[in-house]
Amino acid sequence: MKKNNCANLSLSEFIPSDQNPWDEKKILFLFRRLGFGIDKSNINAYLNYSPQDLIDKIVDDAKNLVVSPDPGWKDWNSIDFNNSGKNRGAFFRDHQRLVFDDFLKNSFRERLTLFWSNHFVTEYYMYNHPAYAFRYYNNIQKNVLGNFKEFVREIGLDDAMLMYLNGFENKNSKPNENYSRELYELFTLGEGNGYTQEDITETSRALTGYNTRTNQGPISFNDRWYDDGEKTIFGKTGNWDYDDVIEILFEEKKELIGKFICTKLYKYFINPNVNEEVVSHLSNYFIENNFSLELLYKKIFKSEHFFDSFNNNVIVKSPVDLLCSLFIQLDFEVPENFNLGNYFIYKSRDMGQEVLNPVDVAGWQGNHDWISTGSLPMRWDFIDDILWKFWQKDKFQYQKFLKSIVGENETNPQTIVKKVIDFMFCDYDIKEEDLLDATEVFKSEVPDIYYEDGTWNINDDTVPQQTYRLIGFLTKLPEYQLK
Repeated sequence: MKKNNCANLSLSEFIPSDQNPWDEKKILFLFRRLGFGIDKSNINAYLNYSPQDLIDKIVDDAKNLVVSPDPGWKDWNSIDFNNSGKNRGAFFRDHQRLVFDDFLKNSFRERLTLFWSNHFVTEYYMYNHPAYAFRYYNNIQKNVLGNFKEFVREIGLDDAMLMYLNGFENKNSKPNENYSRELYELFTLGEGNGYTQEDITETSRALTGYNTRTNQGPISFNDRWYDDGEKTIFGKTGNWDYDDVIEILFEEKKELIGKFICTKLYKYFINPNVNEEVVSHLSNYFIENNFSLELLYKKIFKSEHFFDSFNNNVIVKSPVDLLCSLFIQLDFEVPENFNLGNYFIYKSRDMGQEVLNPVDVAGWQGNHDWISTGSLPMRWDFIDDILWKFWQKDKFQYQKFLKSIVGENETNPQTIVKKVIDFMFCDYDIKEEDLLDATEVFKSEVPDIYYEDGTWNINDDTVPQQTYRLIGFLTKLPEYQLK
């Protein structure tokens, strides 16, 4: 794995050339990063777009999506839940199943939703309210392609956030500093970066008053609990309220905000090893465009820097990535009696990533933290398990997949293996011994002479099992954990 970021520094738009073509490998790379992968059938259509037009389409399609629809209990209060005859955990699991369904369908918008829910963190089990969690999820979906300043403003008044970071307890008689601290430390500026303890204390006073709710319904503002005295925040004094805090923060600390957010996006979407020069340019662009996330994404993903091959194979798949990408990539079906939603919920949780319930207020740190001596065998077990489920449903799915990758007429085992690797992996030079081993796995018990004299072909009844064994082998290679 590469450790230093030596990618092309240019944020100019990527223009394909004979030496650096717009090809299937770049389509695969793009959809691994901006979504959760792509199946073979869609690649050729996307090759008909220019890189810039395809990025516009991906971003615009995501922007035009409506938020996930009300499951019927989005606006319930405690009385409604108590009268339902169903415990709250069951509603939350229904929500988590919906989230995974969104991941499999909505690509870029849900990639962003996953990212931002790990930035503006709430831990579900700390507030235990399905309706709050669903409205929080909708708030994330609604804002991921909007204006970051307004995103910050809206998320701070979200019911789940007010409960999770104690905004609901923040009153003039007893201010609570929890949210004001995380607003600066985790959401906008970075730890110890550009604020003081006095700024935190004074900000908490400005954020008082959001303390009224009936039967665990929506939380609203109450003048009785608002501190209407003067506060001094970042050197400015006045009777500041919630909106004033947001305005002061984005006026006085715009450079710090820009760098903090662009750095985090860079690590997640491009490369964990940050190029400070590129981040500085992105930050300036972000500020100049009034904190537009949509424009920032387009700037990043259209650039030569993003498409530089050096940025391949440098990010470890999260458990959600591993689960969703294998399903999307293979495009296989599971048995009808198999509860796929529950499978996703519990497998991702076992591997360390329970959606809507990050490990702590700082969120999952990602990348190398996903891999350990304990979690890697879990990943292998998941792959073995799901590949077998696919087989149980219809073993001929494997044969159909292989034909889609290599065509009907290919008979050279090593060529077949290389083509499957090119599709399933980021662009990399496979070790010679791994290629030889993979080829032997694919050849299985079929005699070598059958490949040489034309006896074997891709329609043989041995092909489903050969493909099944090959995919099982390839997905155990360390490089399959990368994207």
